[in-house]
Amino acid sequence: MYDRLNLFAANYRFAPLKVSRRFALPCSWSIMRHKPANLGAKYPPEKSEPIGPIKKAKGRQRRTMSKNRKPRVASNGNAEQAPFTGNSFSRRSLLKSAAVAAVGATAAGLAGSIGTRAQVQGLYTSNTPPQLPLPLGSLTYLDQKQYIHNMEIISHLSGASVSGGEPLMVMWAKGKQRVLPVPGMGDFVDISDAKKPFLINNKRVMQSGGLGGPIVYNTKLKKWIMMCTAAQPLTGAMPQYPHGQYDPELREKVINYKGLRGIRNYDVSDPTKPNLLQEYSTGEKGNGTHHNFYDGGQYAYLDCGWDDSLRLENHQRPFSNALMIADLSDPANVKEVSRWWVPGQKYGEEEEYKKYRFAGDHTSWTGNHGAISVPKRVEDGGTVGYGGFGAFGFYVMDLSDIKHPKPYGHMQYEFDTFGTIPFHTCYPVIADAAHPQLQNKVVAVHEALEADCRENYHTPYMMDVSDPRNPKIVGFFPRPAAPPDAPYSDFCFARGRFGSHNTQCWLAPGTSNPAIVVIAWFNAGVRVFDISDPTAPKEVAWFVPPRDGDINKYETWWRGTTENVFVEFDRNLIWIGTHEGTYCLSCPALGKAVTEPTKVKNWSIPHCNVGWDDQTATHFYFGRSLSQMG
Repeated sequence: MYDRLNLFAANYRFAPLKVSRRFALPCSWSIMRHKPANLGAKYPPEKSEPIGPIKKAKGRQRRTMSKNRKPRVASNGNAEQAPFTGNSFSRRSLLKSAAVAAVGATAAGLAGSIGTRAQVQGLYTSNTPPQLPLPLGSLTYLDQKQYIHNMEIISHLSGASVSGGEPLMVMWAKGKQRVLPVPGMGDFVDISDAKKPFLINNKRVMQSGGLGGPIVYNTKLKKWIMMCTAAQPLTGAMPQYPHGQYDPELREKVINYKGLRGIRNYDVSDPTKPNLLQEYSTGEKGNGTHHNFYDGGQYAYLDCGWDDSLRLENHQRPFSNALMIADLSDPANVKEVSRWWVPGQKYGEEEEYKKYRFAGDHTSWTGNHGAISVPKRVEDGGTVGYGGFGAFGFYVMDLSDIKHPKPYGHMQYEFDTFGTIPFHTCYPVIADAAHPQLQNKVVAVHEALEADCRENYHTPYMMDVSDPRNPKIVGFFPRPAAPPDAPYSDFCFARGRFGSHNTQCWLAPGTSNPAIVVIAWFNAGVRVFDISDPTAPKEVAWFVPPRDGDINKYETWWRGTTENVFVEFDRNLIWIGTHEGTYCLSCPALGKAVTEPTKVKNWSIPHCNVGWDDQTATHFYFGRSLSQMG
């Protein structure tokens, strides 16, 4: 019996409490000396039988007990029936009662320092992320059906997943040729003929990292530049390490990573032969870079962890990222310009950090994830950037002094609850005079983090940044509903992440349709929204591809399905990257699809890719004849 009581004490984190005969006997005595209380009796009883004076027994002294004891109270408010009858008891009955006494003693804090600790620290004292059980309605398999509404599948390429949205500029073009990167493979997919996409090289031609990076035409250099991310591995929770970075073995492995942390710049003017220009290290410690912003101008804005001083509560990384600005006038000779982080984000800034509710919660994303988006280049007179710093909130950055960036304005996210990466992607809406209600608007997208909705659900926001000193939420995107014929009633039961991830790219071929926003939504596929009324976005179309992976292998399905999305505004096409491959889709909300090879006449951002096709090359056709290209 004592072993069982000790097990109870250990399970409730009261390691110092050891149950023995010395503890059990006096506690049992105190209970059994009470007269039994009837369930309907008046509370408190008029009289309790006192315990006699302290007596010495075999040289040991009994614990002092109160002379006036009240019967325990049941959860319904009535006095609880004592587990015995009569005033006499045997040694056996006394020992059987010890477990009840241990529970009562523990809950009442009879163990001195233990009780004090519980009062000061509260009931939750774990140093690991909170754990939530799997919803009872969750599927025990991965649904192999696909679901589609108001969209049409044009093509499907298995085995290669294109990038898009993370980062916000990824298309390479020359003449009628168009390609998108496949970052995990270090290769490219030719999408010129939308009905017949194919891998260009069928092999890794560069170290592009998990995300790849921005692809833009540098007008001054007259070269296509790809700036790839380079980072240490994640510490995301897996069956072997369920607490992620809070598992010491995994954390140690990751922080001892020997690879590059920073960026790799390539000349991809010929995508079949990428030329590495420079490997730039942002620091020997820290995360490296993740979701960067570079539009081909002088400056790049890096989502960067330059050392181990930036804290992260969430389990996915040992450290967080902040803002680093770099000069990319010469992509082969990168120079750091400045850094900025949220006060309190760094270790040592404890007083500032303690002002935040999430400080110490081991759950929140306490850093940048997605570098600031800069609609107008600083060298052209731009002074504003929009970005998110997770739980710290949304920031409008003042770039008027590029060497000393600082916030214009700041807004904490609306729902102060744990989970997701708030403001993962900040997409500045490209609106002309014909859409005044969409000017000075930013789509702020969260990234869901935990599989099976083991976190609070968050939805993307419509932000008004008309006053950069006072950004505010003006609209919420609707929560996607499960398809009517799906075997689940909510995407939380479909397994994997349920929530938004990336928007379409900001730099794309054609003239942007400001009223349409397309968002990759993990296990809910891709969702198309009409934001013509920014206060009430409406869902107009969606596609949920078949699930891939093996339910018995967590790492194959936990992220969900759809990661990335790219929209061609001139051909009215939507490309999505899933864990299984790439899909090309059309949607009436965009207009009639054009699938044949077409030369890009203009780009969604007029100051980007200027001069990209002044002299159309004739030798980059990647396996197609000139007649096939038109």
